[in-house]
This record gives sequence, C-alpha cells and structure tokens, in this order.
Amino acid sequence: MKKIVFASALALTLAGAVLTNDVFANDRLVATQSADGRNENVLSSEVLNPSSGNVLVGIKGEFLTPNKQTILDAINKIRKEAADEGLVDKYVPIKWSTDLEKTAFVRATEVSVTLKPERLSTKEIWTAFPSSNSIRGEALDVNYEGFLKAIENWHAEKANYVAKKKGGTSKEFTGYYEALINSKFTYVGLAAFKNAASSQKVATISLALGDDASSEELAGGYGPAIQYTEVTSSNLSTVKSKAVVVEKALKEFRTSSSDQSGWVQSNGKWYFYESGDLKTGWVKTDGKWYYLDDLGVMQTGFVKVDGSWYYLSSSGAMFTGWYKENGTWYYLDEAGIMKTGWFKVGPHWYYAYDSGALAVSTTTPDGYKVNGNGEWVN
Repeated sequence: MKKIVFASALALTLAGAVLTNDVFANDRLVATQSADGRNENVLSSEVLNPSSGNVLVGIKGEFLTPNKQTILDAINKIRKEAADEGLVDKYVPIKWSTDLEKTAFVRATEVSVTLKPERLSTKEIWTAFPSSNSIRGEALDVNYEGFLKAIENWHAEKANYVAKKKGGTSKEFTGYYEALINSKFTYVGLAAFKNAASSQKVATISLALGDDASSEELAGGYGPAIQYTEVTSSNLSTVKSKAVVVEKALKEFRTSSSDQSGWVQSNGKWYFYESGDLKTGWVKTDGKWYYLDDLGVMQTGFVKVDGSWYYLSSSGAMFTGWYKENGTWYYLDEAGIMKTGWFKVGPHWYYAYDSGALAVSTTTPDGYKVNGNGEWVN
C-alpha cells in the first residue's frame, strides 16, 4: 500500500532572477524544432497516449534552468534547522532525482494554466510521479524570481507550523513546509515554467518529493518548450483560453520530410523509417524483430506488449531461447514471448513463476520437484 502525501494549496507571490548551470539530455525530449528564430524542445509527459476522457496536447512556454546544488543547499539548510529545533526527529539531507524533476516539469506546466494544484486531466496528482516512489509529495509556488524565492515562501510557513505544534489555533496552510522538512522524503526535483500565454511573465514552480531515484543528474530540456500533458476533453476550450495549446500528435514531430529509410539515431535514441514514414510497434529488418514505442523509439530490455513480455537485446533485437539475468533464467519461445507456468523445451518440462523466473532445486507451487537445471524430476 503506497502512502500518498500531498499538500493542497498554491502559494502566490510576485517579485525576478534565473539560475543556470550545465544541461543534460532529457529522455522525454521528443524533438527540437525551430520556432520564431529559436530552438524549442518538445517534451512528452509520463504517458504517450491519452487515457479515456482525455486528450494529449502540448503547452507552450519556457523552462528555467535550475542550479541543482544551490537548490539542494537551500532545502537542506531548512531541513537541518528543523531537526536542530526538534521539529522533526532527525536531519536527513535530501538529494536530487532526475525522474522527480521530470514530474515537476509536467506539474509546473499544468499549474501554470489554472493556478490550482489539480491536474488538467481526470487523473489524480500522484499519477504524474514515478511509481518507484513509495511516498510522494509536492509544493507549488508562483513568483517572478524563480526557484529560491519559492523555497523562501515555503519556509515562511514555518511560523504557523510551530504555532500549531504548540497548541495554537491558526488555520493558515503549512503543508508545503511540512513536506519540505519531512525526513521520509529523501529525493527531490524542481521545475519552473513560464506559460507563453501569461501576460505577467511569472514562473510557476513545482517541487516533487519522493524516496527513490534512478539518477541524480539534471534532466535537461530547459529553455523554450512545448510540454505535453493530458487534458480533460470537455475542458480543452478552457485550457486554450489560458495557454498556447499545440494539438499536433507527438509522433508527427518525428516524421521525416525526406524519403529516408532505415535506422536513424537522434538524441541518443534509435528510430526506424520507411520512405520517410516513422514506424512504431513491431518492425522486422535483416531477419530480426525490433519493437518501437508509440514515439518510434527502439526499446531494449524486458518490454510488455499486448499482455506478453519480451526481451530485447542491447541492439534492440528480439531474443528467443534461454536468457540469464542476475543469476536467474528466463525462457523466451520462438515468438519471443516469455514463458510462465509449465512449458516444455526438448524432452524436459520446466516451471517458471509469474515473473518469468525459472524454478530450480525446489518444489513448484503445484507440488512437483524440479532439479538444479529447472527440469521436472519424475
């Protein structure tokens, strides 16, 4: 059972500076296009296809470049202060999360439209977060200055929080400060977005909190951008009145204007074209099968397609036969489908758990013994 922790108000302060440092590659970067004499990044969200009742659209604006270390220092100073004053049990320094920063990209964009914490779609807020995080939280702010001003505003809730702990009756919102100092949150990502339709040119800042990270680098993709996200179909006209909306399908940004065919590498990702047409799904070339996601990106590792699991090698080619990973054996049949339950290879019967892992030197759930090679012992 995952515990979802969220604050539910939006701080609004108006006052201007942007921090900068190195930029890394964002794996949600679909394409970079030239617009109005400058490069504009097209970024996907946590989904590539809209869910029922929603449409997937882009919102134009600009992402400010964060100074990661300066931000972490500012937050950890607040967390250390809270620990020293006994407001939390212990001081746990927080670290950066690339995945949570990408969550903040989407949330900052969404909140810039309505200035409300709710998502633009019918989904709950937690759906924007990486599923690997067992607890999730966020803080939001709107100001002219950017990241550090937002942190300052969240810290300003401290006085009311302390008053409440001492038995005060203040009803002032303190949820963002509480999230900021919560030692269960060990990773953070922030994003600041300037909505292209905003006449005030303020930045909406989103802070996403969690307890897991696959990378601690900056996500990249800063500057002019079109951030895609889901919007409730019935609410699209309202969103259009508050944002510059792009309704072009993400895949179309990858379509070639030439007649190129074959493999093309872009931003570290591989795509396959046939006469300029970007292919998706299963593609067979040179006698091997490859799987391309809905944006045409070649996949590797274990992937689930139409309810079945496949393994794609580092080259992207579909694997068949026995495969060993981290000491565990898996079997992929002639169609590449990972086997589970009882299956026969040659003269021997084997049993694989629901995860695909081969049962060895044990008794299967239905009471049969298998030896060290996984073979059923009659």
